[in-house]
Amino acid sequence: MFLRKLMVLALPLAMALLLCLGMPLFSALGAFFGSLALGALLGVMLGLLLPLAGATRLREPFAHLLWIPAALLMGVLLYQYLASMGVDVPLLRLLRTMDTRVITVESAFAGYMIAFSVRTGRGI
Repeated sequence: MFLRKLMVLALPLAMALLLCLGMPLFSALGAFFGSLALGALLGVMLGLLLPLAGATRLREPFAHLLWIPAALLMGVLLYQYLASMGVDVPLLRLLRTMDTRVITVESAFAGYMIAFSVRTGRGI
């Protein structure tokens, strides 16, 4: 029981430390892909935080449907990458952004939803 409590306390701190130490590696990937990788890793870490810390009970019957909004977000990220390369679709100009913070948040949500969907056992 003590080891489980210790894991619940230490694992989130260790994950945050690893993410902070790996931050310079993401900046080496460039503005777009660095933000994309950082957000995806952050989302997956958040999605796996509770099960890795020992909270394994999951009773959400529709969580496996999270792959649908995750796929939509990945489509938006793909369009944002294509827009940064010069491809322009007039109907989708509203989705175009070069702000790396937005890309990080979008990929974090997509990573979290995919990790949570796969964690339910009926994922993608």
